[in-house]
Amino acid sequence: RRGRRLLPQGDGYVIPTLWQERGANFGTDEMVSAIRRAAKRVAKEYPGAVLGVADLSLPGGGESPLHRSHENGHDADLIWYAVDEAGKPAQPVNSMPAYGRDLWARAPHETPNVVFGPFSPRRFDVRRNWALVRALLSDPDIEVQYMFVHARLRKLLLDQGQREHDDEELLDRAEALLKQPGDALPHDDHLHLRIYCSPSDRALGCKDYAPLRYWRERYKYMPQARHPGAGW
Repeated sequence: RRGRRLLPQGDGYVIPTLWQERGANFGTDEMVSAIRRAAKRVAKEYPGAVLGVADLSLPGGGESPLHRSHENGHDADLIWYAVDEAGKPAQPVNSMPAYGRDLWARAPHETPNVVFGPFSPRRFDVRRNWALVRALLSDPDIEVQYMFVHARLRKLLLDQGQREHDDEELLDRAEALLKQPGDALPHDDHLHLRIYCSPSDRALGCKDYAPLRYWRERYKYMPQARHPGAGW
């Protein structure tokens, strides 16, 4: 109810035309704001960075013909940052290329009823993609439930966090939340983000479903502890 529209373009992000035309750019207030903040933060850390945003949810929510989730504004597909052959930021296009073992872009996974556009040579950008994960995990106004990512890319991202000496608690959360799904495509072409219900939405009937991560259970059953991002 009262879904919020993510504008086609903003500071540090763009919704390529392919996804704009689907109209699945609606989410909860928290999801839309978090994407905008994360993209802006990464662009500040890495000038020239532009995040490609694919599907969120349809207006009013409900089933999507292309997804088994994305029904309630709590999911978003974020296209991986990449660099070109000269090492400069590659701009998002009407495509979602997959990244192989050499980290160079390959043809997108075949998707029924979707015709992807061409893309220039590009390579998975570990630094900016880790910056995106870090921005989302450290956002005090959301609580991330999971981030789906290919196991090979997951290792690269976690290793990057270690190299940058990021906060140990954040690294622990990243290790727990970055997962390759076992019943879907391996997510070597985008990051699937899902967030928990906000306290205000929970009061209106929003319910969280599995997986419920360990720190959420800890704070749920320990009233004396306050999660810095939960707003309880």
